[in-house]
Amino acid sequence: MSEGKERANARLENLQAIEPLLASLRVLSLSTMQMAMNRQTLLDQYAERFNQVASQVKRTISRSLSTTPEEEVFDYRPIHQEQVLAVIGSTRGIVGQYNKNLVAMAKELSINSPEVPVKILAFGQRVHTVLKQEGLDFTPSGNLSSGSLPDYDNAATLIRTWDKAFEAGSLTKVTVLSYKRKPDSNDYQPVFSELLPNKAEDLAIEEEQEAWPPPIIEGDPALIFEKIESHIIAIQFYRLILDSVAAENKFRFQLLEEAKENTSTLLEELTLEVQANRRKEITQQLQELLVGSGMLAER
Repeated sequence: MSEGKERANARLENLQAIEPLLASLRVLSLSTMQMAMNRQTLLDQYAERFNQVASQVKRTISRSLSTTPEEEVFDYRPIHQEQVLAVIGSTRGIVGQYNKNLVAMAKELSINSPEVPVKILAFGQRVHTVLKQEGLDFTPSGNLSSGSLPDYDNAATLIRTWDKAFEAGSLTKVTVLSYKRKPDSNDYQPVFSELLPNKAEDLAIEEEQEAWPPPIIEGDPALIFEKIESHIIAIQFYRLILDSVAAENKFRFQLLEEAKENTSTLLEELTLEVQANRRKEITQQLQELLVGSGMLAER
């Protein structure tokens, strides 16, 4: 009985020490998820205003387009082409199937794209292990975010590199595999999002009445719009990163919530077990005292 009592006491003490840690991790995950969602809201507001400016610039380009076709320069040198699949995995642990779902989709895409090789660029230390387990070739990279804040310099550098490779013809497509929030829902699911070729050239020019006086655009509108296209891709990429941060922390919060419930249940069971052991020990000591005093016959 002594060994069982000591084991129950040790487990109870361990769980009592773990419980506040689980609570702290839950609060941290929930706050990080909320910060990422708040940044998304601010980013969407900025994107809406930015698209209005882009629409004005494109309208100016549409009015000043030259009808003289430009002769394309044909390069006879063969170009090695590939497509990039950027997988945004988790930055920390305790996320269950989060990375496994991403790797399963990445594996399926690499198998079903025999014509153009798929170069997998993996972000997040935790997803690297799962990719190695599945035997997939990939280029490891660091995290794209710190907490709920995207690493803008790293992301912007990647976008510029991809854009140059796409213009040179060596890159045919850039696809991001990450968790995104479902429309009108708080649930997240892993999806493919195409960054390049970008859809900025399809930016709709609103049919509303033009502002008066018309905006003054200094410089070449076509060159300005080229920069705008790159920034639109950056906005899309930043949003995907924020979605991933929110999804990762929601997964972690849910698992920690389950762990908290299980810990509370075990604490109750162990507390009852310890109390029962104490009652048995007290009863045994009383019996020994009574037997020793002759008030109770020894069994």
